[in-house]
Amino acid sequence: MPKLSVLLLILVLLGSASQISLAATAPYQLHWQHEFSSTEQVKLSQWLAFSSQATLKVLGPYPFAMQLYVYRRAGNEPVPWANTWREHSQQVHFYVAPQFSKHEFVADWTGYHEMAHLALPYLGQKNAWFAEGFASYMQYQIMQQAGLIDSAARVINAKFAPQRKHYLQQLSMADSAAQLLSQRRFAAGYWGGAQFFVVAERLLQQQGKAPLNLQIQRYQQCCRLQDTDLAQLIQSLDNLSDSTLFRQLLQEFNQLPAEAFLQLYQL
Repeated sequence: MPKLSVLLLILVLLGSASQISLAATAPYQLHWQHEFSSTEQVKLSQWLAFSSQATLKVLGPYPFAMQLYVYRRAGNEPVPWANTWREHSQQVHFYVAPQFSKHEFVADWTGYHEMAHLALPYLGQKNAWFAEGFASYMQYQIMQQAGLIDSAARVINAKFAPQRKHYLQQLSMADSAAQLLSQRRFAAGYWGGAQFFVVAERLLQQQGKAPLNLQIQRYQQCCRLQDTDLAQLIQSLDNLSDSTLFRQLLQEFNQLPAEAFLQLYQL
C-alpha cells in the first residue's frame, strides 16, 4: 500500500482531532523491518502513536526524533522482545506478535519502558541497574497518567515485594541489583534499581521540589544531549532541583548495605 494511503487510513481510524494531530506530528520515525499487512500497520502505528504521546507527556518532549524499528516475532504476548540502541541515533527495536489487539498492545508496558529509556543517555553496562530501574519506575508513572492503571505506587510496591528478599544483605543496593542482573534475574535487578527513584520521588516531595518527571522534562531541554555518564546526569539533576539530593542518594545506594537502606527508607 502507498505510504500516503496508509497515513490517511491511520488518521481516519485514530478518531479524535487531538489524536490526529499527534499522529501527524509524532516525534519519531517508524521503520518496518518485516512485512506487515495494511491492517497490522494501522494497528501498530496507532499503538506507537499512543505510546509516544503518553511517554512524552510525562518525560518529554525529547530533543531528538526517536527511531522506532518494528519486527515480526511469534509470541504469547504483544511484544515478546524489545531493546534500545544508541550508537548512531536514539533507537527502539520492537519485536511484536501482531495477532494481538490494539487494546492489548496499549495495555502492555513494553513501549512505555523502552521509550522511557531514551530520556536518559546511555550509562554503560556498569550502571544498567540505574537505567533499568528508571525505565521500570517510569513505565508505571506513564501508564497511570494515561489512565491505564489506578496507582503506579501500588503496582511498583507489588513488583518489588517478592524481590525484596534478595536485598536483605550487606552488599549495597546498587551492587545487589547489578549482581542480580549479571545472573539474569531481571525482575529482581530492575525493581531493586527502581527503589532509587521511589526514594528520590519521596525526597523531592519532602523538600518541596517539583516531582521527578518534571525534573526529567527540564533535563531534556538543558542537558540530555550533553551528558554522557552517570556522574554528569546526577550533577544535572541536582542543579535542576537546586539540591544535593541525587548525589547523596546515589552515595547511599552505592555504599550502604542494602538491608540498611531498606530499613532507612522503610521500603
